[in-house]
Amino acid sequence: MTENQYLNIPALEVISGIKHAFTTRANGLGVRNNGIKSPGDWDAVAEAFAVSPDRVVTVNQVHGDTIVVVDDENYRILKTIQADAMVTRVPGIAIGVETADCVPVLLFDPVTRSIAAIHAGWRGMVKKIVQKTMTRMQDQFGSDPARMIAAIGPAIGPECYEVDEPVMGPMREAFPFWQDVVKPHGAGRWSLDLVKTNKMELVRIGLAEQNVHALGLCTSCRKDLFYSFRAEGRTGRMLSMIMLKA
Repeated sequence: MTENQYLNIPALEVISGIKHAFTTRANGLGVRNNGIKSPGDWDAVAEAFAVSPDRVVTVNQVHGDTIVVVDDENYRILKTIQADAMVTRVPGIAIGVETADCVPVLLFDPVTRSIAAIHAGWRGMVKKIVQKTMTRMQDQFGSDPARMIAAIGPAIGPECYEVDEPVMGPMREAFPFWQDVVKPHGAGRWSLDLVKTNKMELVRIGLAEQNVHALGLCTSCRKDLFYSFRAEGRTGRMLSMIMLKA
């Protein structure tokens, strides 16, 4: 993999049986013309993961709470399906979410050998996309959150993410710990920590705190390394992906 083009979380990198990566904007990876997708956007990722391009699976993300189970029968058609999370137990299929400020969350259950990729911006968060994905893995695969490992990729940090009441109202309703993830930033404005919200939600639904890992880089602060919709407007996307090794 090209240096700086892919980032990893060490705690997941040492786990045998899975492969994960968070792309950057290095060498133009993920660049888009006026925000429009290209069929070959992630061909380089497929090469890096040693799979065919059609086995790097993404969905049409809509900031909702729909979760798709990926299998050998449907993985080729999912790019047109509206969803914001995927789960699978099929080796050799890299599932990934595209972001440019929202929070990408990857999950791995080492016992059932199941994985998930979640697009968790604030709209998905208040719809409980992370919690619902965990429930889907429990129902589908028998996963136990107490033994699961989570990796949170690059996302906009609180120093760059200011929100108003239309965001804070739903946040207060959705998260009893909301006061721990916001700071007042003037009249009717708050700085919101999306990554911390997702970390606290993962622990609240049963993951061990020591098993929740975050890359810890702000997409808006590091425009040299990442795309940021809030900082740049229409821009490219990073891909956060995870795959079970065959």
